[in-house]
Amino acid sequence: MTFSIVASNPSTKELCVATSTGLVAVGNLVPSILPNVGAICVQAMVKPSYRETILDLMKNGSSNESAINNVLKNDKKKEHRQIIVVNAKGQTYVFSGLRMINICDSCMEDNFAIAGNMLASGSVISSMKKAFLINSNVFFPKRLLLTLIAGENAGGDKRGCLSAAIEYFKPNRRIMTLRIDYSNNSLKDLSMAQIGRASCRERVEISVGA
Repeated sequence: MTFSIVASNPSTKELCVATSTGLVAVGNLVPSILPNVGAICVQAMVKPSYRETILDLMKNGSSNESAINNVLKNDKKKEHRQIIVVNAKGQTYVFSGLRMINICDSCMEDNFAIAGNMLASGSVISSMKKAFLINSNVFFPKRLLLTLIAGENAGGDKRGCLSAAIEYFKPNRRIMTLRIDYSNNSLKDLSMAQIGRASCRERVEISVGA
């Protein structure tokens, strides 16, 4: 029901996450960044508290995989969850439970990971990966926005996309949060938020509902 990307630029210490779904207010539930530690999305059967717990474990020295496994070890609903994470060093990990709603897919590379479930086609994740790689010279959060758009153009969430969000962190700056909480054109509306370098000097929050 959601498709997302988490990414890190170890050379600049930037972290970014972008996500879109067929439900409302994805930015409130799925993505999170802990500065200088990592970026995460907890999706499918969402449990927002897992975001902070996993990132805190990573901050205290756990690897991505062990942090996720530690949180899920006693979770009876873990097979319904999907979690993607990247740390500040660019190391990634993806967990997809065995009971994800098809089409469920993911990819895990150095510096970025992409995952989705309830997708409209089998080319959503591969299209997102291609877009991320070919836009390597684009400002980091806009690069992830273009990645989401590529996923939507390949079918995206099979129910459509009603909300979308981007979070971005750069050292010595506060986290930038851009959210479209409810719109039939959520990625188009997010594109109109004028993502640019100037917006990252201070905390920016844009939440639009219709």
